[in-house]
Amino acid sequence: MRAFIAVEINDEVRKKLVEIQEKIDRTKSAKIKFVEPENIHITLKFLGEITEEQAEDIKRILESIAKNHKKHEVNAKGVGVFPNYNYVRVIWAGVDNDEEIKKMAEEIDNALFQLGFKREKNFVSHITIGRVKFVKDKVGLMLVLKELSNEEFGKFKVEAIELKKSTLTPKGPIYETLARFELQD
Repeated sequence: MRAFIAVEINDEVRKKLVEIQEKIDRTKSAKIKFVEPENIHITLKFLGEITEEQAEDIKRILESIAKNHKKHEVNAKGVGVFPNYNYVRVIWAGVDNDEEIKKMAEEIDNALFQLGFKREKNFVSHITIGRVKFVKDKVGLMLVLKELSNEEFGKFKVEAIELKKSTLTPKGPIYETLARFELQD
C-alpha cells in the first residue's frame, strides 16, 4: 500500500486555505491541481509503497515517538513554493512555531532510516495546497503568490501523528487513516 505519515489541521484553517486556492485559481495564471479540502494536511514523511509488516513496525515507532511530544499550537501563515519561484511545482502554506513538528519529523526520519527508508533531505513544515501542471502567466502567478506570502490562515493544535494510506484514483487520491497516535497533553 502507498502510505505517508501526517499531522491533520483543523477545519477553520482548511476553510481559509480553500479560499486561497480559489484566489490563486481565479488568476488563471497556471494549470494547478489543488489538494481537495479533506486531504489538506502536513506530511511528516512520505513512505511510498509499504507492506503490512512494515506498517506494523511503523505503527510501533510512531506510538513511541508520540509519547515524547506534547500537543501544541502552531500558526498556518504565508504561501511559498517548491522548488523555487522560477520553476514552481508545488504551492504550499507555511507553518510558524513548528520546532516540535520538525523534531517529530526528524525522530521519524531517523527511526525509519533504521528500517531501510530513505532519509529526508531538508524537512520543511508545510501544507501543500496545489501542484502546478504548467504556468501560463508567470508574472500573474508570481504576483498573487507574493501577495499571499504573509497571509494569516489561523492557528491549529497539533494533537496526533497519523499513518495514512493513499489510494490513487483518476479523481485524485483518497486518504485513509490506518493509525492515529495522540501526543501527550
